Amino acid sequence: MENPVILQTFYWEMNTGKYAEEYPEEADLWLLLAEKAKEISEAGFDLLWFPPANKGAGGVFDVGYGTYDLWDLGEFDQKGSKRTKYGTKEELMQAIAELHKYDLKLLYDAVLDHRMGGDEKEKVKLKDCSDAEVWTKFNFPGRNDKYSSLKLDWSCFDGTDWNELTKETGEMLFNTKEWDDSFDEDFLMGANLDYQNSAVREDTINWGKWIINEIGFDGFRFDASKHVDNSMIHDFIEETDKASAKDLFYIGEAWINDVDTLVNYLDAINHPKLHVFDFPLRERFIELMHGDLDMRWLGAKGLVNRQGYKRRAITFIENHDTERDAENEYGTEAIAQRKFQAYCYILMRRDGVPKVFWKDYHHFGLKDVIDKLIKARKKFAYGDAYESESNDKNTYSYIRSGDQDHPGSGLVMMITKHEHGEIIEKTVNSGQPNTEYYDYTGNIDEKVKTDNDANGQFKVKGTAEKGYSVWVAVE
Repeated sequence: MENPVILQTFYWEMNTGKYAEEYPEEADLWLLLAEKAKEISEAGFDLLWFPPANKGAGGVFDVGYGTYDLWDLGEFDQKGSKRTKYGTKEELMQAIAELHKYDLKLLYDAVLDHRMGGDEKEKVKLKDCSDAEVWTKFNFPGRNDKYSSLKLDWSCFDGTDWNELTKETGEMLFNTKEWDDSFDEDFLMGANLDYQNSAVREDTINWGKWIINEIGFDGFRFDASKHVDNSMIHDFIEETDKASAKDLFYIGEAWINDVDTLVNYLDAINHPKLHVFDFPLRERFIELMHGDLDMRWLGAKGLVNRQGYKRRAITFIENHDTERDAENEYGTEAIAQRKFQAYCYILMRRDGVPKVFWKDYHHFGLKDVIDKLIKARKKFAYGDAYESESNDKNTYSYIRSGDQDHPGSGLVMMITKHEHGEIIEKTVNSGQPNTEYYDYTGNIDEKVKTDNDANGQFKVKGTAEKGYSVWVAVE
């Protein structure tokens, strides 16, 4: 894949409330993705991040993160329905086949931390020797041992969050257990899986191989990966990768806003194929939204600019957790301004793999601009990368030199936080002397020509709405 781009195919409120009324086609996501396969490919996307496709405790209402049965992809009558929120297994398989016709790679959102919606209660002792009744028996009666015969009971978990006996909620560790060796606190929610239990570990890895080799996915996004046993994440990647002839792609959702700590997480997992979302870079985009970011140093921010780790960054602006209609429970802000500047930054950058959010693309009116920026990435964003000496507190420029393999490639990207409405002009060395440029975004009408030393007076509009330009050579 050259200059790959990821599309996240879902959002938290999908097929609920006003979204169900305005976008009824999203009620059957698998069918919708199959229908849009050609369009998605032609837009320049390479990878699609699917929501969890397995049965959740909430049945058809479960976004997918309340994992009940990993092996039920909408095939069995469990939790009140056969289908999941997104469709049936048959529809899923049809979508995979159709999307693969266009060489799209598909990533499964694997929720490996916990289970929810147990079928029966059990009496257990907690670490403080008190008694508890917990929902930790998972019999999967609708599946009847198809694909896997493993049933779960309390011994498959380290602890849980609800005591039926006392009606108490909270972090409860079982008497003979210890939390797994995860990067952050092991317990997150629900019944916390014990990956020191060899049966649980083996069944989960076997499921991963099945998802790749039988169902047809091309990689995984690991939900809440910093809360899952480190060695389990490593071994899951290692074993599924070895079991497939495909070049699989892996992303960990380690929600860590500090670059050094995110590097430490990657080092702890110690697998070269693992990418992570660049949450530290997104924090800078929040500052940019508010006009507080010092643009001089933007070229050094985030994992995408950390030596030795640049290519393992998944750069993004929003996802299903950061952008929600309700008050955000994760203590972050949705990026409501200067979003095109942020997309311009991640899509023109040499390093990292940029991800586009479904709501941004389909609901917030950003599709046409994002399409144009992706086309610019695919056609012009090649060669060495340089920070411009003209960068100041308000305006940032970035140069791609182009290369011989992509005739006409190379670009000058400019983004600004100015809002005075005037045209900002900067002397930027494009690396290409005596070359005429035009703004591919269309935000600036006039052309620019570089001199014998490759310097040109490149421009960008000083507005929040159109404060981004991608200058490319006139053909």
